[in-house]
Amino acid sequence: MMRNKRTIQVIALVLAILLVGGTVVGALFAALAEENPPERNSYAISMEYLEDEQALHIGQRLVYVNKSPDRLDRVVFYAAPNMFRRESALMYENDDLDAVFPAGYAPGGIDLRAVRVDGTAAEYGFQGEDELYCRVACDLAPGQSATFEFDYYLLLTACNAFIGVGETDVRLGAFYFIPGVYDAAAGDYMLKKPLPFTRWLYAEAGDYQVDLKLPEGYDAALSATQNVRELALCFGRRYRKTEKQTASGVKVVVRSRRRDAPRAADMAVRAIEQCERWFGPFPYPEMNIAESDTPLEPLNYPGLVMINDIANETALRFCVAQQYFGMAAYAEPSADAWLSDAVSNYVACLMLEDADGHDAFVKAINRDWVGALQLTIPGGLRVTSDAAMFTAKTYDIVVKTRGAVVLHELREAMGLENLIAGLRAFYEKGLDGRTLTEGDFVDCLDAASGRSWRDFLTDWVFNVGDYVNQPIDNFQ
Repeated sequence: MMRNKRTIQVIALVLAILLVGGTVVGALFAALAEENPPERNSYAISMEYLEDEQALHIGQRLVYVNKSPDRLDRVVFYAAPNMFRRESALMYENDDLDAVFPAGYAPGGIDLRAVRVDGTAAEYGFQGEDELYCRVACDLAPGQSATFEFDYYLLLTACNAFIGVGETDVRLGAFYFIPGVYDAAAGDYMLKKPLPFTRWLYAEAGDYQVDLKLPEGYDAALSATQNVRELALCFGRRYRKTEKQTASGVKVVVRSRRRDAPRAADMAVRAIEQCERWFGPFPYPEMNIAESDTPLEPLNYPGLVMINDIANETALRFCVAQQYFGMAAYAEPSADAWLSDAVSNYVACLMLEDADGHDAFVKAINRDWVGALQLTIPGGLRVTSDAAMFTAKTYDIVVKTRGAVVLHELREAMGLENLIAGLRAFYEKGLDGRTLTEGDFVDCLDAASGRSWRDFLTDWVFNVGDYVNQPIDNFQ
């Protein structure tokens, strides 16, 4: 017996749910084709969830712009779902496998049926040891655009990973074909392997049009769709939906089966309003928070958080801060991860101080920081080391915690007002869409305070581990 279907259609900034019959992907594609070549990549994605098959049928159309000075004979795309093809390819540490795969490992991945470039069947092939990337042949001059079309099935495994089907929700992050960033100096694409404990996808900004068809009874939460580097969504059954609004008009939507959804919405509103006072308008018109089966870290995307414990205010504060520093003020997410995660962790601590007072702040940082500072970390890893070099545990200790200590020492030296002004300038510098660097960060601190902080920051970034050999009474 056929199930009744409903289509969730999202076009441009409209994130409303429309009850319509049939798919509209043809209309989406036709409308996209009539446009002039865009300044940034432009996607149209049509999806139907096949519940009985535990799969998605996806039609994807991408207008890709060659922004490099080189003539390109191929574009290399992330094919991250193929991580689930074999157990040996999984990014998770052994201690986490039971939590991520409570029913045991089962294979999933991409079943690619067709690839076209400008309407013509294209040569393509998966590459890499675990087939995590897909090379598609083309001929693209500098400044030229081409239309890539993919037809495929995404086979979902029962798991609590960033792609998969859980008891509560279906999670989709980095689930489609995303072009890597082309490095003209190297003459190749910069592609990152998935990481379980921080953001890792290095991509250019794009605009999205999305059509999603779900079985009756499902509700979906979608990330922001305009000028973002990654699309993500989740959907599940029988969510309670709570909506609140910040004083500036940012819509906060919490989807959960739990009774504390209104409390979570209030916490998110407070966090957004705190950040808006310091750093300016929230980067996205809407903040979606969805209860999810993800067991390790919250999955954070532009305008969307998937989180296991929606009442965890510390985690929500971090995720709101990362909407500014990591999503909008975008640094290369693996090599410069600390510019997102260390900064966001310290901003979350500042939110605690702002809300509950300095004594609560001091109590929290002494509880959370002192032990992490006095652990010996093998391998000489520093706050600025590439995230791919860490385990989940050492990443939390070195980048998130010791990185926050570096920011605190900077605050003590330059004053909180100057630090906030420097962070605001850093955020604003990223609004033009470029990738920010450590040099940009230091320049913003210098401009905000009228002093040079390069040597001070470098000394602390490289030597915060010296606390291991020092007695620590208390941070103040």
